[in-house]
Amino acid sequence: MLTLPTMSQVIAWFGWGHGVGALAGISAILTVVVIVAPVIAGLLLYGLERAQVELIGQVNRDFAYFFVNFVTFPGTFVHEMAHLCFGVITGAEVTEICMFESGHGQLGHICYRSRGPWFMRAVQRALIGVAPTVVGFTLGYFLLQYIFSGGHSVLEYIGLWYLVISLIDHSTMSDSDLEGYFQGVWIFILPLFLFFFILGMNA
Repeated sequence: MLTLPTMSQVIAWFGWGHGVGALAGISAILTVVVIVAPVIAGLLLYGLERAQVELIGQVNRDFAYFFVNFVTFPGTFVHEMAHLCFGVITGAEVTEICMFESGHGQLGHICYRSRGPWFMRAVQRALIGVAPTVVGFTLGYFLLQYIFSGGHSVLEYIGLWYLVISLIDHSTMSDSDLEGYFQGVWIFILPLFLFFFILGMNA
Protein backbone atom coordinates (compact mmCIF):
# COMPACT_ATOMS: atom_id res chain seq x y z
CA MET A 1 0.00 0.00 0.00
CA LEU A 2 1.34 3.42 -0.99
CA THR A 3 1.77 5.76 1.98
CA LEU A 4 2.63 9.44 1.71
CA PRO A 5 5.20 10.96 4.09
CA THR A 6 3.94 13.23 6.85
CA MET A 7 4.76 16.92 6.83
CA SER A 8 7.09 16.36 9.78
CA GLN A 9 9.05 13.83 7.74
CA VAL A 10 9.24 16.18 4.76
CA ILE A 11 10.51 19.03 6.96
CA ALA A 12 13.12 16.68 8.45
CA TRP A 13 14.30 15.65 4.96
CA PHE A 14 15.03 19.27 4.06
CA GLY A 15 16.75 19.93 7.37
CA TRP A 16 15.88 23.62 7.25
CA GLY A 17 14.14 23.71 10.61
CA HIS A 18 10.67 24.96 11.55
CA GLY A 19 11.20 28.69 11.08
CA VAL A 20 8.73 30.73 9.05
CA GLY A 21 11.21 31.22 6.21
CA ALA A 22 12.06 27.53 6.09
CA LEU A 23 8.40 26.51 6.09
CA ALA A 24 7.63 29.03 3.36
CA GLY A 25 10.45 27.64 1.21
CA ILE A 26 9.39 24.05 1.75
CA SER A 27 5.76 24.92 1.07
CA ALA A 28 6.71 26.65 -2.18
CA ILE A 29 8.71 23.61 -3.33
CA LEU A 30 5.89 21.21 -2.47
CA THR A 31 3.42 23.42 -4.32
CA VAL A 32 5.55 23.30 -7.48
CA VAL A 33 5.95 19.52 -7.10
CA VAL A 34 2.18 18.98 -6.87
CA ILE A 35 1.53 21.18 -9.90
CA VAL A 36 4.16 19.60 -12.18
CA ALA A 37 3.71 16.01 -10.93
CA PRO A 38 0.81 15.18 -13.32
CA VAL A 39 2.80 16.53 -16.25
CA ILE A 40 5.85 14.44 -15.34
CA ALA A 41 3.63 11.39 -14.79
CA GLY A 42 2.07 11.93 -18.19
CA LEU A 43 5.50 12.20 -19.81
CA LEU A 44 6.54 8.92 -18.19
CA LEU A 45 3.44 7.21 -19.56
CA TYR A 46 4.09 8.74 -22.96
CA GLY A 47 7.60 7.29 -22.83
CA LEU A 48 6.18 3.83 -22.09
CA GLU A 49 3.75 4.20 -24.97
CA ARG A 50 6.56 5.17 -27.35
CA ALA A 51 8.59 2.20 -26.10
CA GLN A 52 5.69 -0.07 -27.08
CA VAL A 53 5.59 1.48 -30.54
CA GLU A 54 9.32 0.96 -30.99
CA LEU A 55 9.19 -2.62 -29.70
CA ILE A 56 6.18 -3.74 -31.76
CA GLY A 57 7.43 -1.65 -34.66
CA GLN A 58 10.41 -3.96 -34.98
CA VAL A 59 7.91 -6.42 -36.47
CA ASN A 60 5.48 -4.04 -38.19
CA ARG A 61 5.30 -0.27 -37.74
CA ASP A 62 1.70 0.08 -38.91
CA PHE A 63 0.51 -2.63 -36.53
CA ALA A 64 2.41 -0.94 -33.70
CA TYR A 65 0.38 2.26 -34.11
CA PHE A 66 -2.82 0.25 -34.63
CA PHE A 67 -2.18 -1.61 -31.36
CA VAL A 68 -1.37 1.48 -29.32
CA ASN A 69 -4.21 3.55 -30.75
CA PHE A 70 -7.06 1.10 -31.30
CA VAL A 71 -6.43 -2.31 -29.71
CA THR A 72 -6.13 -0.56 -26.35
CA PHE A 73 -9.45 1.26 -26.83
CA PRO A 74 -10.58 0.77 -23.16
CA GLY A 75 -7.92 3.32 -22.26
CA THR A 76 -9.49 5.82 -24.66
CA PHE A 77 -12.86 5.24 -23.01
CA VAL A 78 -11.37 5.89 -19.56
CA HIS A 79 -9.57 9.00 -20.87
CA GLU A 80 -12.72 10.59 -22.27
CA MET A 81 -14.92 9.50 -19.35
CA ALA A 82 -12.41 11.13 -16.98
CA HIS A 83 -12.81 14.41 -18.89
CA LEU A 84 -16.59 14.01 -18.80
CA CYS A 85 -16.82 13.22 -15.08
CA PHE A 86 -14.52 16.05 -14.02
CA GLY A 87 -16.41 18.40 -16.33
CA VAL A 88 -19.76 17.50 -14.79
CA ILE A 89 -18.39 17.61 -11.23
CA THR A 90 -16.85 21.08 -11.69
CA GLY A 91 -19.92 22.51 -13.41
CA ALA A 92 -18.64 22.90 -16.96
CA GLU A 93 -21.10 22.53 -19.85
CA VAL A 94 -20.23 19.41 -21.86
CA THR A 95 -21.33 20.04 -25.44
CA GLU A 96 -20.06 16.98 -27.30
CA ILE A 97 -18.94 13.45 -26.46
CA CYS A 98 -17.20 11.15 -28.94
CA MET A 99 -15.64 7.91 -27.75
CA PHE A 100 -14.32 6.67 -31.08
CA GLU A 101 -13.15 8.35 -34.26
CA SER A 102 -10.40 7.40 -36.64
CA GLY A 103 -9.70 10.68 -38.40
CA HIS A 104 -7.65 13.81 -37.73
CA GLY A 105 -5.24 11.89 -35.48
CA GLN A 106 -7.84 11.63 -32.73
CA LEU A 107 -9.34 8.58 -31.07
CA GLY A 108 -12.11 10.41 -29.24
CA HIS A 109 -12.87 13.79 -27.76
CA ILE A 110 -14.95 15.74 -25.29
CA CYS A 111 -15.96 19.33 -26.01
CA TYR A 112 -16.97 21.62 -23.17
CA ARG A 113 -17.55 25.24 -22.27
CA SER A 114 -16.30 26.54 -18.96
CA ARG A 115 -18.83 28.63 -17.08
CA GLY A 116 -19.37 30.39 -13.80
CA PRO A 117 -17.13 32.91 -12.01
CA TRP A 118 -13.58 33.39 -13.29
CA PHE A 119 -12.06 31.24 -10.55
CA MET A 120 -14.44 28.34 -11.30
CA ARG A 121 -13.54 28.58 -14.99
CA ALA A 122 -9.89 28.21 -14.03
CA VAL A 123 -10.70 25.22 -11.81
CA GLN A 124 -12.66 23.60 -14.64
CA ARG A 125 -9.85 24.03 -17.18
CA ALA A 126 -7.21 22.64 -14.82
CA LEU A 127 -9.15 19.65 -13.48
CA ILE A 128 -10.69 18.65 -16.81
CA GLY A 129 -7.23 18.81 -18.42
CA VAL A 130 -5.51 16.71 -15.77
CA ALA A 131 -8.39 14.24 -15.35
CA PRO A 132 -7.09 11.42 -17.62
CA THR A 133 -3.74 11.25 -15.83
CA VAL A 134 -5.26 11.38 -12.34
CA VAL A 135 -7.93 8.78 -13.12
CA GLY A 136 -5.55 6.60 -15.16
CA PHE A 137 -2.93 6.48 -12.42
CA THR A 138 -5.55 5.82 -9.74
CA LEU A 139 -7.18 2.97 -11.64
CA GLY A 140 -3.78 1.59 -12.63
CA TYR A 141 -2.65 1.58 -9.01
CA PHE A 142 -5.68 -0.42 -7.86
CA LEU A 143 -5.43 -2.74 -10.86
CA LEU A 144 -1.80 -3.53 -10.05
CA GLN A 145 -2.71 -4.10 -6.40
CA TYR A 146 -5.35 -6.57 -7.55
CA ILE A 147 -3.01 -8.28 -10.00
CA PHE A 148 -0.26 -8.76 -7.42
CA SER A 149 -2.72 -10.08 -4.86
CA GLY A 150 -2.50 -13.33 -6.85
CA GLY A 151 -4.93 -16.18 -7.29
CA HIS A 152 -5.98 -15.33 -10.85
CA SER A 153 -6.30 -17.66 -13.82
CA VAL A 154 -4.10 -17.22 -16.91
CA LEU A 155 -6.95 -15.60 -18.85
CA GLU A 156 -7.64 -13.24 -15.95
CA TYR A 157 -3.98 -12.21 -15.83
CA ILE A 158 -4.01 -11.55 -19.57
CA GLY A 159 -7.18 -9.45 -19.30
CA LEU A 160 -5.92 -7.48 -16.31
CA TRP A 161 -2.56 -6.68 -17.87
CA TYR A 162 -4.37 -5.71 -21.09
CA LEU A 163 -6.31 -3.14 -19.06
CA VAL A 164 -3.10 -1.86 -17.45
CA ILE A 165 -1.47 -1.43 -20.87
CA SER A 166 -4.61 0.31 -22.14
CA LEU A 167 -4.39 2.78 -19.26
CA ILE A 168 -0.69 3.38 -19.91
CA ASP A 169 -1.36 4.16 -23.57
CA HIS A 170 -4.18 6.64 -22.96
CA SER A 171 -3.65 8.30 -19.56
CA THR A 172 -1.38 11.02 -20.88
CA MET A 173 -2.63 14.56 -21.41
CA SER A 174 -3.02 15.64 -25.03
CA ASP A 175 -1.70 19.00 -26.20
CA SER A 176 -5.14 20.55 -25.67
CA ASP A 177 -5.36 18.94 -22.21
CA LEU A 178 -2.00 20.45 -21.26
CA GLU A 179 -3.07 23.84 -22.58
CA GLY A 180 -6.24 23.77 -20.48
CA TYR A 181 -4.33 22.54 -17.42
CA PHE A 182 -1.79 25.37 -17.51
CA GLN A 183 -4.49 27.94 -18.25
CA GLY A 184 -6.22 27.08 -14.99
CA VAL A 185 -3.76 25.47 -12.59
CA TRP A 186 -2.47 28.84 -11.35
CA ILE A 187 -5.68 29.12 -9.29
CA PHE A 188 -4.37 26.35 -7.03
CA ILE A 189 -0.96 27.89 -6.28
CA LEU A 190 -1.94 29.99 -3.27
CA PRO A 191 -4.33 27.42 -1.72
CA LEU A 192 -1.68 24.69 -2.04
CA PHE A 193 1.02 26.92 -0.58
CA LEU A 194 -1.18 27.86 2.41
CA PHE A 195 -2.18 24.21 2.88
CA PHE A 196 1.43 23.05 3.14
CA PHE A 197 2.45 26.06 5.24
CA ILE A 198 -0.33 25.45 7.78
CA LEU A 199 0.55 21.75 7.86
CA GLY A 200 4.14 22.71 8.57
CA MET A 201 3.16 25.08 11.35
CA ASN A 202 1.17 22.30 13.02
CA ALA A 203 3.77 19.58 12.43
